[in-house]
Amino acid sequence: MRPIPARGSAAQAATRLQRLKPLGPASAAAAEPRVHSRYGATLLLLPILALVPSSRLAAQCPDGTPPPCAAPAARAPTPAPPPNSVAVLYFDNLSRDTADAYVAEGLTEELIARLGQVHRLRVKSRAAVERHRGAGRDPAFLGRALGVAHLLNGSVRRSGPRLRVTVELVRAATGDRVWGDQYDRTDADLLVLQEDIARAVVAAIAGRLLPAERASLATRPTVDPAAYASYLRGHYYLAQRSRRAVARAIEEYEAAVRLDPGFTAALARIAYGYALFLDWDWDYPGLPAESVLSRGLAASERALRQDSATSDAWMARGYLFSFRHPGTFEGAPEAFERAIRLDPQNAEGYHQYGWILSQLGTDSAAVATYGRALAREPDRAITLRDLAVQHMMQHRFDEALRWLDSTLVVYPAFYQAYSDRARLRLQLGDRARARADAETAVRLAPDGDPWGVTALGLVQLADGDSAGARARPEPFLRELDQGVRRPNAIDVYLTCALLVALGEHDRALALLERFQPRGPRLWYFIQAPEFDALRGHPRFQRLVEESRPPGAPR
Repeated sequence: MRPIPARGSAAQAATRLQRLKPLGPASAAAAEPRVHSRYGATLLLLPILALVPSSRLAAQCPDGTPPPCAAPAARAPTPAPPPNSVAVLYFDNLSRDTADAYVAEGLTEELIARLGQVHRLRVKSRAAVERHRGAGRDPAFLGRALGVAHLLNGSVRRSGPRLRVTVELVRAATGDRVWGDQYDRTDADLLVLQEDIARAVVAAIAGRLLPAERASLATRPTVDPAAYASYLRGHYYLAQRSRRAVARAIEEYEAAVRLDPGFTAALARIAYGYALFLDWDWDYPGLPAESVLSRGLAASERALRQDSATSDAWMARGYLFSFRHPGTFEGAPEAFERAIRLDPQNAEGYHQYGWILSQLGTDSAAVATYGRALAREPDRAITLRDLAVQHMMQHRFDEALRWLDSTLVVYPAFYQAYSDRARLRLQLGDRARARADAETAVRLAPDGDPWGVTALGLVQLADGDSAGARARPEPFLRELDQGVRRPNAIDVYLTCALLVALGEHDRALALLERFQPRGPRLWYFIQAPEFDALRGHPRFQRLVEESRPPGAPR
């Protein structure tokens, strides 16, 4: 599901991006996992003090200069958030049935979307708010963390066919209530309810609604309440990003379209769901990959016939074109550019376009496009991580490390980023921290996932445990030989990286040669530093040339 970005001027967006520079060494150290205790700071300090001569302690200022010490510089006060800024916190589901969680989540995300249409407001994105889910409800803390003046929170409780929705707008700095209400409605009233809440919030923060704002808030994606309920359930499942959940999301969106054939937004989400199946190389129940692609393209075409100005449909279409033309990505850049022109605040569109540009070999354009995604949503962990990988591919390891540190501050459970950082630290010779990251990746990743397994195998090899490292890729290779799995770009990349490190070059090359089709996806991954040992091998050079995208540098 596409996160709804915050509004703001180009200058404000640029300022946010400047604040989001990669973490420096001090911040990176703070991002390391730590064991906290009541006396942790003292216990850590005592061994360090014991190693420092007392004369040096007495004769040196905190900044390293001799006495007399200068007064510490006053810390610049944190600027007050804009008075028209607001974050919609995820509503609590107070219903007995956890299956009703989709109502609370859907209501939250649709309110973010609706309020984001009002240009006089600055609305925090879903991604930014989600980072602080479960962090408590202290208004002052959340206001500072999110950089907003107002917080909107609420709860949903179902009783039979009726919903009780309680909502409250508070001033973040003080916790004072600005506005609140309680609504007793039915499922059929959800569309009207969102409009009522959005109007009240805009009026409380910005004053009387302008005619254009009133018209925008009154726009509804469908008039069918049952179709809308299925649409919200689709959002709920799509956000989970698992094979089973995305399949369920597609089913819900398709149910919505059956109830309302003109439901363009649901059609766009169907197309995007099928694109995710192709990108993650999931098997769709009962469908070969060619049929998944055909269904996704058909949904995007139908959506665009109904409304050619639907940004999400163009974004899904660009995503799908990269699979329709895997050797060239023909049509994908143009579709993404159209999506972004239609919705310049579409952070997901910028991110996916950056990923396409990365695989096409246009590095500077990719980095700039990722930057535009972060200007709209500074907390996008996947974009921070992809920027790190982009720098890794260019052998700019110190910069890549800072971006990965930033990624894991934003999303501490991102196991792929721990795997990336472990492999990066091996490149930098930091085996101890590489092992800690690899073990964390294994602990957080699903069973059998290659990200942690590969990183830990590389660490074991660096530590001299070649037998342990050799055992790591064998389960995957057996499944591949038995036809249980088919090679995809990620699995091939990670497994071959470990095989190359083990010196099994012929085996790595044989696996790379099995990957089809040749094209930008394979070309991108074999730029990784783990393949440097193969650069001069004729078989590897042939793979590079067969996969090189049109116009990519040599």
